[in-house]
Formats: sequence, C-alpha cells, structure tokens
Amino acid sequence: WNSAAEALSERSARRAVGRFLKEVFPPDASVVRRLTETVATGESRSEPEGVVERGDHRLVPVSIVTAPLFGRDGTVEAAVAVLRDLSRIRQLESEVRRGETLAAAGRMAVGLAHEVRNPLGAIRGAVQLLRRELGADSRLAEYTDVLLTEVDRVNRIIELLLDLARPVQLRPVPLNLHQLVERVALLSEEAARERGITIVRRYDPSLPPILGDEDRLLQVFHNLVRNALDSMPAGRHLTLTTRVSLNPLFGKMDVGAGPRNMVEAQVADEGAGMPEAVRARIFDPFFTTKDKGLGLGLAICHRILEEHRGAIQVESVEGRGTVVTCFLPIVK
Repeated sequence: WNSAAEALSERSARRAVGRFLKEVFPPDASVVRRLTETVATGESRSEPEGVVERGDHRLVPVSIVTAPLFGRDGTVEAAVAVLRDLSRIRQLESEVRRGETLAAAGRMAVGLAHEVRNPLGAIRGAVQLLRRELGADSRLAEYTDVLLTEVDRVNRIIELLLDLARPVQLRPVPLNLHQLVERVALLSEEAARERGITIVRRYDPSLPPILGDEDRLLQVFHNLVRNALDSMPAGRHLTLTTRVSLNPLFGKMDVGAGPRNMVEAQVADEGAGMPEAVRARIFDPFFTTKDKGLGLGLAICHRILEEHRGAIQVESVEGRGTVVTCFLPIVK
C-alpha cells in the first residue's frame, strides 16, 4: 500500500495495512473482485475500466491488473494489484469531445451570423424610420422600442455564438490573481448584499504572478461569481479562494514549453448543487438549467481558460453546493 495508493483511495497505509480487503473497499468493488478471483484461480486478472471509491465517496476511474504470489510449494499465498488512475485520460477524452462540439457550434455560428445579421440590420433600420414617422408621442412608439430592444438582443446572442467560433485573441501579461478576483468581488458585493449572501475571501498572500489576459480572465470570474450568486438563497456564503495548486491532475501542466506549476482560483457556493448528469454537460454549448439563458457562458469560460493553457474543474454535491476551480500557469 504505497503513497500512490494512499493518494488514489484517500486511505492511509495505517488504515489499510493488516485489514481485510472488504474492510477497506466495498465488497463489490472491482479491485476486490479481481483479487479474489486471482487468489482463487492462481491466474492474473485485468480490468481496463474499473472504479475505486475514494474516502469522499467519489468514484475514480482506474485500470486494474492483478497477479498471484506463489509460495515455495507452488500454492497461491497472496495476490498483488496494480491500479492506474485514468482520471487524466478521461479528462483529455472529454476535452477532445468538447472541442469537437465547440468547433461544430462555431461553424454553425459563422453561417448563422451571415444569414441573420443582414436582415436584422434591415429590420432595425426600418423600425427606426417607422419610429421617426410615428413620432415620440404616438401610442405605437412603445412597440417600436420593443422591436429595437429585441433586435439588439438577437445581435448580442449572435456575438456570443461568434465568440465560440473566433480564435481567442489573448494579450498575456504578468498579472496579480488576487487583484483580478478582488475586482470581481468588489463589483459583486452589492448584488450579494441584496440577496443576503456573504462573500468570503481566502487569498494566499504568497501567490506568484500568473500569465494571462486581464479582460478575458475578468470575463471568466464575473461569469462564475454571477452563476454562484444565482444558485444560492439568502443567508449562504460565496467563498473565493486562491492558492498554489497541489491538484494531482492540474497542479502541473504542459503549456507548450515544458511543465509549469499552476495556481488555483476557486469559486465555491452553498447552493443546491447538481446531479452528475448535469455536471457532465455544463460546458456543452446551449446546455442550461436556467429559465433564462443561452447556455453559452460556461462554454466560453472553458474556451478562454483552454487558450490560457489552463483548465477548469467543477465538483458538485447535491444539497451542499458547487466548487468551480480555475487553473492558470504561473509566470516562469
């Protein structure tokens, strides 16, 4: 039971060594079944798609290989299991699928913008002329105002769609992550106060500078904080955290010039949380659980962080809340 097994299962060697296997893992766990079969048959077993339940009850995808250990008399005395954490591989597969979805949405957006914007421009011009002819005092003027508002709303939707299609143009410079997150916190204080929500700050004072585009990252944090506020009733807390990342998947990432350490900016709410089926789709374009919304905000956030050679991770427990963590590379 080495240190990697401790990290994977969130069970220390002291809690595992000397205990029956079924006291450490659930009796129907993949690793229990495979080790039991190996001891019974004296043959190796493998399972390319198993799972291990961690101490927090989260399931981690693993591959499992077991082998028997024979005594001098040729009988099976024990068995050994080698588990490989597949979380990063599954994450990369998910990123590829999401990238394909975003590319398809982008192609659709370009075609849609071309086909819709021209007639929208004509409609807007015609409505403005009509409003001028009717005069400001006409009882029909309010209807022309509604038309202009809705035309502008459709144009904003098209702009959001085009954000998925355009290459993200970054202007990366060294940035203080605390200052970025704090700007968003200050701008959100009034909205939080009106809803009876308290913003809690937990900033690591020793955080090194990051490399990023200020405007784009502000866009990401504004979106995440707004979503968190929308998810909570009065009396709850929204916690903003920054720290050097020790995450086993994203704490160190290859940004094109070799591995680089990452920092985390975390937005944690105490809302209703979400089921796994919803969590798995939240970055899909046009997927939303809100009555109002296009389902593009998180897809764009994901795209921005991806262009920064970073990552975004969402953990959620129904009834307890959601934690969104952004990973960004430090200045080398």
